[in-house]
Amino acid sequence: MYLSAPTFDYGPSPAPQRCCNGRKSRSRMVVNLIGGVINFRKRVHGSQSRRSLISASASPPVVVEETGDSLERIRSLSQGGANAGHTIYNSEGKKFSLHLIPSGILNEETLCVIGNGVVVHLPGFFREIDGLESNGIPCQDRILVSDRAHLLFDFHQVVDGLREAELANSLIGTTRRGIGPCYSSKMIRNGIRVSDLRHMDIFPDKLDLLLSDAASRFKGFNYSRDMLKDEVEKYKKFAERLEPFIADTVHVMNESILQKKKILVEGGQATMLDIDFGTYPFVTPSSPSAGGICTGLGIAPRCLGDLIGVVKAYTTRVGSGPSATEILGKGGNLLRVAGMEFGPTTGRPRRCGLA
Repeated sequence: MYLSAPTFDYGPSPAPQRCCNGRKSRSRMVVNLIGGVINFRKRVHGSQSRRSLISASASPPVVVEETGDSLERIRSLSQGGANAGHTIYNSEGKKFSLHLIPSGILNEETLCVIGNGVVVHLPGFFREIDGLESNGIPCQDRILVSDRAHLLFDFHQVVDGLREAELANSLIGTTRRGIGPCYSSKMIRNGIRVSDLRHMDIFPDKLDLLLSDAASRFKGFNYSRDMLKDEVEKYKKFAERLEPFIADTVHVMNESILQKKKILVEGGQATMLDIDFGTYPFVTPSSPSAGGICTGLGIAPRCLGDLIGVVKAYTTRVGSGPSATEILGKGGNLLRVAGMEFGPTTGRPRRCGLA
């Protein structure tokens, strides 16, 4: 038994529940009772079973029902981007594939917050909104995007592919969704934030700097003034559509904490993919471990409540990097097919192994 943190007894174990991808699962939860912000973290390489648990939590959490507190709830993302896809079925059996919008969007009583630590690909963001609304899920006034979040452009995805091609046999195995290059732009301090969309007079100059930097670094990246002009025009339209979603989410989160609202933070990826504590360099460029909550949402460590680690009966990993218990051959393929372990973002088969 590996659980060392105090556990909260909710009574007899429930029957196995259907996961978001249709298979049955019974996940262990590590619960440390401290405060009011609840965080779900996948403990090894991925976030598949975490989303299963979170989507179930989109209905009133047990804690809320027992205490009789307000059912006003907030679901938030603190890091990562659209590099992981998650398939969720609602109570009516309808299928939804989410990449950037928190899975709590399926509960109409929930406000979804995309924090400052997330990198946002606006074309993908609007595609998800259009898909949800076409299926009867309202999004207006239910999603907030941090004005401090960085924008991920299409060219970041091109650069991601060029970078992987450079690495050849040593490639990281990314989803090529541009997450790493966007965080690189952020860290070398020439990135463009959501708030910059409110200043379209200087936006072209900032974007020109980004594109010129990519062109100077990668010979295969073709940059022209026409490309810049087209991107600026596209983002003028995006800026107008995004405006109702933009907010100072640091203020929203801290006000919500003071009002004792129930807050659940969805962690992307998992601890072994953490940029500092994972299997470097085969990691994600953000901090999916618990520390990323505070920096990715702008909340104090003392506000954190339950930290819930989610594990499956076996491990999965996508892309390159070590997987010490990986099952190769027919055994691994049998587990992969039975668990439907294929990434919804890329369709790549997940590498399966012992827990």
